[in-house]
Amino acid sequence: MSGGTMEVRELTGDAEIEAAFPLMHELRERLQPATFLDEIRRQQAEGYHLYGLFADEELVSLAGVRRTHTLARGEHLFVDDLVTAKAYQRNGFGRALLRELARGAFLQGIPRIYLDSRAAAKGFYEAVGFTMHTSIPCWIEVEKLAGTIPQP
Repeated sequence: MSGGTMEVRELTGDAEIEAAFPLMHELRERLQPATFLDEIRRQQAEGYHLYGLFADEELVSLAGVRRTHTLARGEHLFVDDLVTAKAYQRNGFGRALLRELARGAFLQGIPRIYLDSRAAAKGFYEAVGFTMHTSIPCWIEVEKLAGTIPQP
């Protein structure tokens, strides 16, 4: 972007969160418009913050983050969601949003940012300066692992 304005701000109002749905849906296809606001509010109750990067007043990038502490990583900012609209990718918006998140983390005394990367985004995160680890996120349906549990 050259010559335009760029602003990062937290999305807190219902209308601005709902307006972010189409962009978040590019990353999280399972999301539905009817439940999106409720899902964001549920996560916010657990420390989640949704930030938008606006270029010339248009939302072009989103990040969902939470401050956390784990035994494995200590105090850190975890990026749950990071997406830039397809039409605006490769213009530095994702990097700019991460830079603003890092500035905020630094001011709060948070030493590191962690995230889980899709294979397709690995090059982007490495170019930004992230160090890749060998752990691979995985999941399983609870019922599959626990077996059929009789109802009381």
